[in-house]
Amino acid sequence: MNIRLETPQDYREVENLTREAFWNIYRPGCTEHYVLNQYRTNPDFIPELDFVMLDAHLLIGHVMFSKAELVLDDGSRVPSWTFGPISIHPDYKRKGYGLKLLQYALEKAREMGIGFLCMEGNIDFYKHAGFDLASKLGIHYHAEPRDAEVPYFLAQELIPGWLKLNGISACGQENAGLHAHHATYCPPKGYFVADDDPEAFEAYEATFPMKEKKLQEGQLPQFCQSCGMPLTNDILGTNADGSKSFDYCMYCYRDGKFLQECTMDEMIEHCSQFVGAVNEGLEKPITKEEYIGMMKTYFPQLKRWRKELSVDDDKAMKTIPALSGVKELIAKMSDTLPIAYISSVDNEGFPWTKAMLKPRQREGIKTFYFTTNTFSLRVAHYKANPKACIYFCDEKGFKGMMLRGRMEVLTDVTSKEMIWREGDTKYYPGGITDPNYCVLKFTATDGRFYSDFYPRSFVIE
Repeated sequence: MNIRLETPQDYREVENLTREAFWNIYRPGCTEHYVLNQYRTNPDFIPELDFVMLDAHLLIGHVMFSKAELVLDDGSRVPSWTFGPISIHPDYKRKGYGLKLLQYALEKAREMGIGFLCMEGNIDFYKHAGFDLASKLGIHYHAEPRDAEVPYFLAQELIPGWLKLNGISACGQENAGLHAHHATYCPPKGYFVADDDPEAFEAYEATFPMKEKKLQEGQLPQFCQSCGMPLTNDILGTNADGSKSFDYCMYCYRDGKFLQECTMDEMIEHCSQFVGAVNEGLEKPITKEEYIGMMKTYFPQLKRWRKELSVDDDKAMKTIPALSGVKELIAKMSDTLPIAYISSVDNEGFPWTKAMLKPRQREGIKTFYFTTNTFSLRVAHYKANPKACIYFCDEKGFKGMMLRGRMEVLTDVTSKEMIWREGDTKYYPGGITDPNYCVLKFTATDGRFYSDFYPRSFVIE
């Protein structure tokens, strides 16, 4: 058995291995091979820890590592690391090869000075490589309640004392140091490329031989991308070629076509009549109105409505009069209204909202730039949890525009120069290099518009 660094000549074979290893494991088909394909040019990729395992000349395993970050409770950041996907050829699984490959890679990471790893996985396997629940080490997973013991979120201190050295205290050791904190971990953005650009992923997937997708036990829950119904094999819809659709149920989709020509709101109204069936699985029943409210939040993220509600799709906008002109209205409200409201989420999961002067600059309706104080509570929130929204309100026209997305805190000189204005020394005496001057960059993913007593949801591609 031989373990060595991956070479460019290995790329396609490794991607095919990764596809074989993950196919139908977490979902029908898989996307991990596309993540790997895109990650090799990502600045977070660590080529010194990109290993393949061979049995004679047969490539049977692969693992890659990535840079990441931990955000401390005070908003400061410390470097961290993660790894994956880790792949073992199906014929070699459950024979100890995955553990051998991982232990080899972990030792190389330790030699490089990498002191700490966070990752998502099955503790029954990864405990044999020294991993434990991250919550025991004072590390919070961004997408779960702060005090939750998340069974799939794991961590390991490769270099003893690394956490304490970086001001992070394990649970029960809050007094380990004068400035000890807990920390929050967000997976690197590079892991979500297939979700961010599904068309590019489908084009890449088409370069591989066809494989049958299956909905099977043990996968993550799958839902109809039209009505939100949980999918099982007996209610799958069908594609134009007669194959099963793993995106839509039989009540929404047949032979490659939707069975109902309707709007998202009409679908929600149709689904609301089944609130009784929904309540059968709930400890505390919900009302029809509550169910409608939940669907109005959830449905814009489903594939059918996400595509049709994109304000960047001119063709779709012509067929949805309710969203006509929304794109132009977002730009107008951003440019003319003197005040914008921005919201962040604190460490306990509560929202905080603050009035700000309108954006200094924008790029279309996707990206907006604000100025603020580096040492503010707001910045600390965004460093710990980048989820955010901004809101524009035209009180005279009784219109409201909410955009949801992520907020980045920028302190580089180029970004600060870009939106610096004459007179800003009133707020930042040190000028552009004033340490208390920073830029907030908001990137929108979707939104909700209210006018004429009618709310409308939309997506920004």
